[in-house]
Amino acid sequence: MPREFLRDFSIKRGFAFVFRGFWAIAQPMSGVYAASWGSERRMISINLFGKLSVKNAQGDAIDIAGNKSLCLIAYLALNMEMPPTRDRLMALFWGDRFTDQARQSLRQAIAKLKKTLSESGEDVLITSQDRIGFDPKAVKVDADQFETFAQGGTPEATRKAIALMSGPLLDGLYGQQAEFDDWLASERQRISTISLSVLERAAEQQLKLGDTRGATELARRLVNIDPLRDAGQVVLIRILAQQGERAAAIKQFNAYNATLQKELGVSAGPGLLQVVNEIKGETGGAKVSDPIAKAEAPSRKGNTSSRTSIGVSQFQLVGAETDAAFLTAGLSADITTNLSRFSWLDVKSNLTDDAAESHDADFIVHGTLRSQGQQFRLNVQLAETKSGRYVWASRYDRIGDDLFDIQDELSATIAASLEAELERLAGRSMRELALEDMNSWECYHRGLAIQYEFDAKTNLAAQQHFRRAIELDPNFGLAYARLSYAMVISAIYFEADNVADLLEEAQGFAIKAARLEPDDAVARFALGRVRLARGDYGRSITDLKSVIDLNPGMAQAHCGLGDSMAYSGQLDEAIACFEEAVRISPSDPYRWAFLNYGATAFLFKGDYESAAKWATEAEAVPNAHYWATAIRAAALAHMGQLDQARSAIDDLLRQRPGISCDFVRERLFYLTDPEQINVYISGLQKAGLS
Repeated sequence: MPREFLRDFSIKRGFAFVFRGFWAIAQPMSGVYAASWGSERRMISINLFGKLSVKNAQGDAIDIAGNKSLCLIAYLALNMEMPPTRDRLMALFWGDRFTDQARQSLRQAIAKLKKTLSESGEDVLITSQDRIGFDPKAVKVDADQFETFAQGGTPEATRKAIALMSGPLLDGLYGQQAEFDDWLASERQRISTISLSVLERAAEQQLKLGDTRGATELARRLVNIDPLRDAGQVVLIRILAQQGERAAAIKQFNAYNATLQKELGVSAGPGLLQVVNEIKGETGGAKVSDPIAKAEAPSRKGNTSSRTSIGVSQFQLVGAETDAAFLTAGLSADITTNLSRFSWLDVKSNLTDDAAESHDADFIVHGTLRSQGQQFRLNVQLAETKSGRYVWASRYDRIGDDLFDIQDELSATIAASLEAELERLAGRSMRELALEDMNSWECYHRGLAIQYEFDAKTNLAAQQHFRRAIELDPNFGLAYARLSYAMVISAIYFEADNVADLLEEAQGFAIKAARLEPDDAVARFALGRVRLARGDYGRSITDLKSVIDLNPGMAQAHCGLGDSMAYSGQLDEAIACFEEAVRISPSDPYRWAFLNYGATAFLFKGDYESAAKWATEAEAVPNAHYWATAIRAAALAHMGQLDQARSAIDDLLRQRPGISCDFVRERLFYLTDPEQINVYISGLQKAGLS
C-alpha cells in the first residue's frame, strides 16, 4: 500500500498507531487495520543511550539545536507505539504558559524539528489534528532495539542488548518542566531495571561457558549501574567466591556494607548476609556453585517465577446413581479446565491429598455429590495441602434433568469462587511484608488485595504495588494490566485529576500487557476497560468478548462487556451480562460493581424499580462506593417516591460531602449519550440534589 495513501488516510480517519512490523490505523469506534510496506526505506537513527544523538541513513550526525528539541525527540522516540496528543506535549514542555501560547510554541517546535530532520531526505514526523509521532518506517531507536533484544533471552540477543548499552539513558538531558523530569526519571528507572536483568542473565551465560573473567566484568558493570542494590552485589560476590577469591568476595561485601551504613544508615539485607556466611563457612560449608540463582533474597513460596499451585481431586459420589456418577466425573474435569484459564494458577488434576503434597500443590479442592432423583447437592472444600486446614467451603443445591447444563453452571461458578478466594488468600499472606521486601508476584497479589478495599487511598497504594512489581520484572504483563485498571478506577471513582492524560497512560500500560500476554484474559480485560473509559465502546465490546472467549468464568469480563453494551444502548444484552457476572461469582470482590452497573442499565432502560433494587443490593456490599446510593436516589425520584429519594440524597451527602449535579455530570465523562446523562442527572435533581 503506498505510503502517501497511508499518510492521507491517517489524517482523515485518526492517527496511525504503530506496532512492530506493521501499521495499525486506529479509527474512532472501529477496529484496527494493518498495512505492510512494499519497499525498504532509508532510516535515521536516534540513539538514547549516553548523550542523545541523531544520525542520517549514511551515519552522519544531524545537529539538533536547543535543549527543548532534544527533549521533544526523546519523548517521541520513547513513545513510538503510542504517539502523544498535542495536549500532552503542551503540558510536558510548556505547562507554565497559557493554552494559546503553549499551542503556538508546540507548532513552532514541530516545524523546526521537521525542517531539521527532513534534511536527511526523509519526512520522519507525522502529525494529525490531535497526535504527533515519528514514522517508525523512517526512524530506528536504540532503546527500542534494546528492549527487543532484552526480551529475546538467547545469548546472541543478550550480547546485542549489552552492545547497545553505551551509557545511561539520555545522559545529561534535563527538562524545564517538573512533569517532563518526572517522566524522564521514570523512563531511566525502567530502562535501568531492564539493564540489570540483562546483565544478570549475561553473567549467568558466561559462567555456563566457563568464562569467569567475562562473568566478573559483567557483574562489576551490574554493580556500577546500581551500587546500592543487594542483588547485584550477591552476583559479584558469589562469582568472586566461585573463582576461589574468597578474600576478595568478603572485601567487596565489607566495602558495600560500609557504604550502605554511610549513605543510608542501614545494613545489607538477609539474603546477602546469608551468602557471605556461606562463603565464610559459617552455615555448614554450603557450596558456592550457583551465583545467579541465589542472587535475590532467600526464596519464599510464591517467588517471582512461581504461581499458586492448586490440585483438583476426583470428586466423590455418595450413592450409586449412574447419572450422578457421570456428573461427578464431569465436574472435576470442568473445574480443572476453568481454573486453568486463570494464568496465575498452576492447576493439577485428579490428585489425592498425598499426591498433592508430593506435587508441591499449595491447595487441594475436594468435593462430594449426593443425589435423589433430579435433586443434587454438591459440597466443595478448599484445603491447605500441608496443614489439611480448610480455608473455604460452599454448598450448591440444584434441581434439573439436563446434567450438562448443571455441570456447566456449577463448574463455572465454583472455579470463579475458588479463584477469588485464592486471590484473597494470596493477598492476606503478604500483609506483614514491607513493600521493599516483596518479590514481583507478592507485590502483584498484595496490590490486588489492597485494591479490592475500594477507596482512594488503597487504590493509590495498589498502583504503587503494581509499579513495584513491574520494576522488579519489566515483562510482568499481569502487573501492567492491573495497574492500568487501577488507574481507570481512580479516574471513574476516585476523582483523579488530568483524566485524559491518566487514561492515555493507562491505555499504554494495557497495550503493553496485551503484547506481553496476548492470550491472557486479564491483559485483554484491561484494554477493554480503558477503551470503555475513553468512550470507545465498539472496540471495548470487541476486546471484552475476546476476554470471555479466553476465560468464560471471568465474572469481571461479563460485567465489563455489560457496561460497554449499556452505554452503547444495548440495554437488554447488557443486563444479561450483569446477571451472568453475579451468577458466576457471587462472592466476587467486585460484586458491588456488578450490581451497581446493572442498576445503571435498568435506570437507562426506564425500569426504575429494578434499578432501585439492584442499587440497594450494591450498597449492602461492604466495599460499595457512593455511586450506588446516587443510582438509588435517581431511580426512586423517577418512580415518584420523593421522600425515599430525599433520604437517599441525605445518605449520599454523608458519604460524599459537597456532591452536586455539576460534579456528577463532570465525573460521567465516560458517557457519550446525552439522553443517558439526562436520565441520571434529572433523577438526582428530582431527589433534591443541587
